[in-house]
Amino acid sequence: MRDELAEALLAKVMDWSDEEKARERPILQDFARYKYDEYQQYAPGRRFIESLALWLRQFATLEERRTAYEFFRSRLVFISTAEMRHLVELAFPVVIRPGLIAKAAEALAVDPQRCKHIASSAAYSQVLRQTLFLGLSDGARSDVFRRSHPYVSNEQLWHAYDISDEKAVSMGAKLKKALTAQFAREPSDDECKFQTICLLDDFTASGTSYIRLLDSKWDGKIPKILQKLCEEDGALGKIVAKSNLDVLVCIYVAADQAVRHIEAELKKYIFPKGKVRLEVVHAFPPDTRLDDQRDAKIIDLANDDRYFDKEADDEHAEVGGTSKRFGYAECRLPVILTHNSPNNSIYILWGEYDQTFTGLFPRVSRHKRGG
Repeated sequence: MRDELAEALLAKVMDWSDEEKARERPILQDFARYKYDEYQQYAPGRRFIESLALWLRQFATLEERRTAYEFFRSRLVFISTAEMRHLVELAFPVVIRPGLIAKAAEALAVDPQRCKHIASSAAYSQVLRQTLFLGLSDGARSDVFRRSHPYVSNEQLWHAYDISDEKAVSMGAKLKKALTAQFAREPSDDECKFQTICLLDDFTASGTSYIRLLDSKWDGKIPKILQKLCEEDGALGKIVAKSNLDVLVCIYVAADQAVRHIEAELKKYIFPKGKVRLEVVHAFPPDTRLDDQRDAKIIDLANDDRYFDKEADDEHAEVGGTSKRFGYAECRLPVILTHNSPNNSIYILWGEYDQTFTGLFPRVSRHKRGG
């Protein structure tokens, strides 16, 4: 009955004819069942169609509601739990394994195209075991990554880059034990170090939280961990190679703006222990971002003060350098993740429940006012 009431409200808000209701109703029901009902930040009892009706009702005119509806129907990108899981599962074979094969091929002095031969070699087993996997946030889905790739030892993967001395010692000891079994001899001190570091995370839109230069000082997740890798007395520094260290930043989903930003900043960053590179499992094409001409109507709505709460522009927005009206760092994305809406998307999609305008997929912010 609740679904029927939501559908009736939606039809009334949109002033649909019987023909329009018959056309749109099954499409919306499929959307809801396939993805949108699983959005994790809906208020208790609320589901997608009800949220859609209430969202559209906030726009003052029928023309504005139709603009918003068309935007949702044609431009929204919703990444479901199953889709994100699939990207996590693809991360190793698609973007991580080729680099490990290339490193093993160099050690074997063979053509890296001989993948089957290399993957079955002792050199590849060594390169794989000397790889340390670290999460950059809880979005790394380290549990899913581990279960998807059983050949990665639990002792070479950790959910965060802040490792305790005790955990580091344990990882180093298990690495030595594994290599002793592989080599059938005692490995050297240099061999008992991780040679490749793989940093895992789920999503980036602007890239600024990963690396940025502020007042001539580097900030962000990547510089912080690179610094830890260089601290020889630190937990991480003790278990990684002193030179020729290969650091791979692996992101499951990234916007074009973020890819360009991170790659440009990494070229400037000096890492004395080795090299750092970025790999993305799924990169959004540049045209995912809203365009002034193609998306002029929805941009007009986003610019309308009636559909924006100025409280959203807090001190965190200042870091991005622009209003969150068009998303943090003006990313202008129409993207929703199943666990939460990124604030890099346009505000009218994610306005929070306690703000003057509620988004279609209301966001729950990590940063609470007054907290």
